[in-house]
Amino acid sequence: MGKAGCARLILVTAAVLLAIPQLSSAYLDEAWLSGTDVKLLQGPGTIRLAGMGDLTVAVEDENNEVNLYDFTGNVAALILDKDTRNADAWGTYGKWVDVKDGFRWQDIGVWQGGALAVLRGQDVYAGGASVSTRILDFMRIDSRLFRKSLGIAYPKSEVAYADTSIIDMEAVGTLVQGYYAHKMSDILYVGARGWGDFESEKRPVRLRYEVLNSCDYMGAGAAAVVAPLKWLQVGASYDLGSQLVESESNDAFHEDTYTRKRSVPTYSGHAMVDLLGKLRGVVNYRHYSYESDQTLLMNWSDRYLINPEDTDIHRKLTVGDESFESDFVATRWIVQGLGIPLKVSAYFDMLLEDSWYRQRPNALVWMDDFDQSLDEWNLGTGASYELMGKALVAAEFVLNRGRLEDKTKFEPEDVNFKTLDVKGGAEYRVLSWLALRAGYSRSSEERFMGVPEYDYVSNAFSAGLGCFLKNDKLTVDVAFSQKTTQPDKDPGYDAEAKYQTVMLYGRYLF
Repeated sequence: MGKAGCARLILVTAAVLLAIPQLSSAYLDEAWLSGTDVKLLQGPGTIRLAGMGDLTVAVEDENNEVNLYDFTGNVAALILDKDTRNADAWGTYGKWVDVKDGFRWQDIGVWQGGALAVLRGQDVYAGGASVSTRILDFMRIDSRLFRKSLGIAYPKSEVAYADTSIIDMEAVGTLVQGYYAHKMSDILYVGARGWGDFESEKRPVRLRYEVLNSCDYMGAGAAAVVAPLKWLQVGASYDLGSQLVESESNDAFHEDTYTRKRSVPTYSGHAMVDLLGKLRGVVNYRHYSYESDQTLLMNWSDRYLINPEDTDIHRKLTVGDESFESDFVATRWIVQGLGIPLKVSAYFDMLLEDSWYRQRPNALVWMDDFDQSLDEWNLGTGASYELMGKALVAAEFVLNRGRLEDKTKFEPEDVNFKTLDVKGGAEYRVLSWLALRAGYSRSSEERFMGVPEYDYVSNAFSAGLGCFLKNDKLTVDVAFSQKTTQPDKDPGYDAEAKYQTVMLYGRYLF
């Protein structure tokens, strides 16, 4: 093979090795958890509901209420949410296991924790900061049923394969954000926020090469809320993020660096209606988009192969252009206070996405063009009933439907999909300071959209408890959940997945 042919071979190999992400900062999570039932719980306030069957529509929680701050994330509405100063902390640990041939052949440990502090002053201003971390701990059981794991604090272990393992993994993610809100008058509120999301992974492949990925996503935003009437609030926000993705692969003979830089603007509008506390509703619209090009920097040396002069080859390639545009609208309504302790809830959202990628001529020919659009919506309804002021029972149904259209010139294709979630849960105040919780959910899901033999059904059982101490200033919630997922129609092989997670949440009001 000549020098030009060898260079071309290395170039194509680099194209295959660089698993170039299409999405934003969550791409590492998606790559690690692809095909699993692992769900990364985000932030506080969800752990109580997780112990009640993971309800999302039927019950309002501390951070799941129908208002502009909880439902839309509008920082200017922070001062309208709560009038207390508080500090929160939470942590979760979950483990996903595939069951095959009577023994566990792959499992993944997922740990997430965080802290949140909110300060207020004279009902005029409010500020806060939060930090959360995510660590994925890949563990392995080999043919001798020997578990090799180096722990959670330093998450380096082996990615599991059925018979062998040739990849070591280090992975970590951190999110930091801060915000400030100010009451300009009884009608006008303004706010600002900033954040940074940092994720990285290191994958040494024995005897071959090493791959390092990182994604840094930082940004800032501003928002305003106008409350012209007691029953109406209207707000708007604008965020501008800056994202840098880097992927490096190297061995004894070459070192390649893939970079992607782009700015990500997001603007949104919000509105809330509260009619005498009997009918409350909130609407949120958000637009998210970006355009960018992708660059691959080749730094390849063939000194060990055919070139005794130690000549290095440096080449910078613009791989291609990409574009992504997303529109999201969501609304939630609650009817209550009709003379009976019953709340009825309804939820609807719609997501429209368009994305395309076009490679540059004479660049990396193995990176296929794509042009896709996604239309998806969720419709949910639920109700909760309070018994004698001590017990709460709730149930909800959520239907998800969508269509994924591949508009590639030579292979146009439409995929239609739908899933249905049924959830129920209960909470009982045994004592004034102790609550017991339990729940059940049944879900249908499509791991590969449009492929019937990959339709799965999952059943999840959950339990939890809540403690209310120091005159309810200190709250502690604990929840446990176990989810089992099986094929809806047996595709001809044994496939079952189990996911177990333990969750802890604490809040102190001062």
